[in-house]
Amino acid sequence: MKSLYGHLKPGLERRELVVVGICENDDALDGFPSFSQGGVRDKHSRLKSLITLPFSLLRSAALVARIVVRYRIVGVISTGPGIAVVPSILLKLLGARIVFLESWSRFETTSMTGKVMYHLADRFYVQNLSLRQYYPKAHFGGLL
Repeated sequence: MKSLYGHLKPGLERRELVVVGICENDDALDGFPSFSQGGVRDKHSRLKSLITLPFSLLRSAALVARIVVRYRIVGVISTGPGIAVVPSILLKLLGARIVFLESWSRFETTSMTGKVMYHLADRFYVQNLSLRQYYPKAHFGGLL
């Protein structure tokens, strides 16, 4: 996301848009406002993921509510983490445009997030041409 932001920053500044980040941890993203959500799943246990899923969904919805109260959200750009799914769904319902970039590390398989976001995003990008076989309507964006 930091690499993508570096490419977008000049255009965003000209249009006087504020970028707000949602992260899994407290890692500040180049000085723009960011909110920590925590992970939405346990990467080592499916059972633990199922048990914690309702709490993750509520935490994500509450975070989106806080952001919507503070900022006028016009779009969402995600580079792949699963934490983007719930905010994207909620913000899409509020009229935001969604742009998703499938992970650069994917060549022969799709991510779970990519499978969901492919149907949700207004613009869906892949960073490896081999993924076009799985996402036929995707745009090739190349590596960031």
